[in-house]
Amino acid sequence: MFIYNYQFQNTTIMKQVKKIVLVMTVVLMGSIVMSAQPQRHGSKDPARMAQRRVERLDRQLNLTDEQKREIANILIEEMQSMPAQSSERVDEATMKSRREQMQSRRAQTDARIEALLTPEQAAKYAEVKRHEGPDGHRKHHRITRSGDSGTAACEGGCACKKDK
Repeated sequence: MFIYNYQFQNTTIMKQVKKIVLVMTVVLMGSIVMSAQPQRHGSKDPARMAQRRVERLDRQLNLTDEQKREIANILIEEMQSMPAQSSERVDEATMKSRREQMQSRRAQTDARIEALLTPEQAAKYAEVKRHEGPDGHRKHHRITRSGDSGTAACEGGCACKKDK
């Protein structure tokens, strides 16, 4: 009886060990597959980032093919001229200096883009920029509705027209 019980316990333990090894293998393979996937938002490729911004501007401004090409080149040039960000800690004065340099580059880029636009597109571009932060990303406005008119005003003071 003792030998039978020992063998039964031994096979039960082996089954449990096999299950654990199987689960660990699946987890390891899953992590390998996930790490091999391309990073969607982490892409720092200037051409890809410029293309996304040009597509967004095209939806807003109805750009011509020549304008798209020129704006993409301007944006790529801007991104390549920016220094690489390091993970080292810097003091407040250095951060302020870097921020001012980036804002200066952004203003120059905006001026170059505006020079390519028609007057109607330039007016629309100015409206688009009011809704963007200093880094070119859209701000998230807090919208307040005014009656049943279907218009909305951003708390920042601009008059956004939103559908009901």
